[in-house]
Amino acid sequence: MIRVSRIVKSVVRILALGAVCAIAAGCGGKNTQTEEKAMQALERGEYDRAVSLFDEAVEEGKDLQYVYRGKGIAHMGMMQYKEAADAFQSALDSESWIDRYRYGNDLVQDISRYLAVCYVRMAEYDKAVELYDKLIEEQGEDVSLLTDRGAAKAGAGRIEEAKQDFDKAINMDRTNYERILMIAQVLEQSGAPEIGRAYLQGVPELDERQIDPVLKGRILYFLGDYKGAEELLSKASDADEEAVLIRCKALLAMGDTNGALTVLESFGSSIDTSPSLLGLYGSVKMEQGKYEEALDAFTRGAQAAEGTQEQQALLFDQIVVTEKMGDFAGARELLTAYLERFPGDQEAAREMKFLETR
Repeated sequence: MIRVSRIVKSVVRILALGAVCAIAAGCGGKNTQTEEKAMQALERGEYDRAVSLFDEAVEEGKDLQYVYRGKGIAHMGMMQYKEAADAFQSALDSESWIDRYRYGNDLVQDISRYLAVCYVRMAEYDKAVELYDKLIEEQGEDVSLLTDRGAAKAGAGRIEEAKQDFDKAINMDRTNYERILMIAQVLEQSGAPEIGRAYLQGVPELDERQIDPVLKGRILYFLGDYKGAEELLSKASDADEEAVLIRCKALLAMGDTNGALTVLESFGSSIDTSPSLLGLYGSVKMEQGKYEEALDAFTRGAQAAEGTQEQQALLFDQIVVTEKMGDFAGARELLTAYLERFPGDQEAAREMKFLETR
């Protein structure tokens, strides 16, 4: 039995200097034909093909730093973080004087941030902290770097050190409640919820001139004020997807399943373009034991999420509900296809071992 119905999204963001080094356009100079094909595969989410093409580009021996970077990103797309980290390290090791002339230190810093994310995903938090230390030494106490280093320290259980970074980041941008909420979520996941909640103290008293109502609703939901979140978001536009999503979650947290379904269904045909709402709708139907309806919602959600990270969670949900229906052969088929796309998902690999006995 799969114990969770959704893949939890990491709060650690994958950062890239898009303005400096866009994947599609390259980082300056003219890409080889193989590189171009690899980039196109990467953009389409064809990660396995992208890795093969980047390997071909490595054999060509041109623009290695950029090629290894692309290979690392492709491995990340398949949740193969060890392989991704190896590729990013190869990218750093392959820097030539031409690369330094072209990109200055920007590309190295960009790759280092990707590598730090891989270390976090592998729970090698101290290695991530070392990279962030170096980046902060080079770039100064950038608010996003402080936030990311704090998240890595929190993951390592170094809560007091994490708090020091978070304090600095928040003081640099006191009204960025989106970032403060993310920090609070990190701390809650790291076993220090009281510190994160303290950062949000006073937010419930802010009015709409000081904070976006939907963001405030998210914060109220995080703080456990489900009634307050629902009442606030009920005043938002019915067409506001995020407001509907958090309102429904608040209703579900209060045990009002019918109310949540009513709100979801009032979104009308627009729900078919919202992977998040379809995923929530499918989860509610699955909890009700209406597995056919749940599977339909997850399938439509996966189609709507084509080319986005959200699709992965919805594909996994399809496997969950198919298994709940007792269709183990169908679940194995779906899981086989899933693992071809995301071979680094260890939870899914363990589930395949279970299904092979059914």
